[in-house]
Amino acid sequence: MKDNFVLVFDIGSLKLRASLAKKGLNNTFNTRGFKEYEYDGFYQGEFIMPERLSLIFEQIVQELDALPSRELDKVYIGVPAEFSSVLRTDVSINFGMRRKIKQADIDSLFYMAGEKAKNSAVEVVSVSPISYNLDEGRITFEPLGETASSITASLSVVYADKKFIDLFNNIIAGLGFESVEYISEPLSQALYIIPKEKREDLSLLIDVGDLTTSISFVKGNGLYALTSFSRGGGFITNDLAEAFDLSMNEADKLKKQIVLSLKGKPSDCYELSADLGKIIRIPLVSANEVVSYRIDELSEVISKCVQMNTREYMSYLPIYLTGAGITKIKGGRDYLGKGLGRNVNYGKPPLPGKDKPELASIFSLLNYALSSNNK
Repeated sequence: MKDNFVLVFDIGSLKLRASLAKKGLNNTFNTRGFKEYEYDGFYQGEFIMPERLSLIFEQIVQELDALPSRELDKVYIGVPAEFSSVLRTDVSINFGMRRKIKQADIDSLFYMAGEKAKNSAVEVVSVSPISYNLDEGRITFEPLGETASSITASLSVVYADKKFIDLFNNIIAGLGFESVEYISEPLSQALYIIPKEKREDLSLLIDVGDLTTSISFVKGNGLYALTSFSRGGGFITNDLAEAFDLSMNEADKLKKQIVLSLKGKPSDCYELSADLGKIIRIPLVSANEVVSYRIDELSEVISKCVQMNTREYMSYLPIYLTGAGITKIKGGRDYLGKGLGRNVNYGKPPLPGKDKPELASIFSLLNYALSSNNK
């Protein structure tokens, strides 16, 4: 099993990505195929054209030459934040005497949390540890081999909407694969992008896509809290189109030229080639204001989430930004950081030549799938 390829799908709000790969040298990936497919996407937790998904998946599988076989009988699918929810729960075991903690004890805690968290409208995707409390006082992130008479685990249970699971179960079954495993996209990103030492206290992961944004609070190896809402880089493109009477294609060209750090004079303009070939001049100051408005809106939502999920406004809270919604706007990350009053880091896959924030989701899912497959 260790050397087998895995097939992973990343369900974006505008693009579907798929990768067929296995582990390479030095924690890299040996990729046999990679596909990116623009589709109708989803908005406010609903797929816009769900009936088209089966054909898209079939086309991707054929183009990757990833047909079901004895070596490739399983598919991994990332569950976006808009179809997810998180529950934190504490479960305990009292041993009655001091002894070393075994893997079976940890497995029992996870099982108890999964059973406790069952809900008919959702399915449990993962149970992950935030921290462990030994003998009601000693906090640890690595309890195996420790000696204690009792252990309490603070665990994070990630759910996926039953409708999402049913939809993709049917699609994968129709393709002839034997099984499908669902992976929390925000959790896989958190574990792959954020260094372990930064997760000992709260960290924040912001993934801004085209039509959706997720805000994940991360601690230990689990999601402490998760929020998502239907706003993203596509809204900025739409705002530019409306403000300056542009087509969406022209607005996208303008967005690629925006530099938010430029102050500019009233006479300064961005120049772009219109769909009909003529040159359009757009006032720099006005265009920057349109883009800034949406990022300000995002800053306000993030700040409220921080206040709701932390006991105090934590100035040292590490923040990581992924997705293409803001990271591809020149000066976008810094402008977001200014609005939040703190530094924002790019969340990049630790892969030479592929360390781009917009690739964080697919490579995080791939890393998680390969780790799961090897187990």
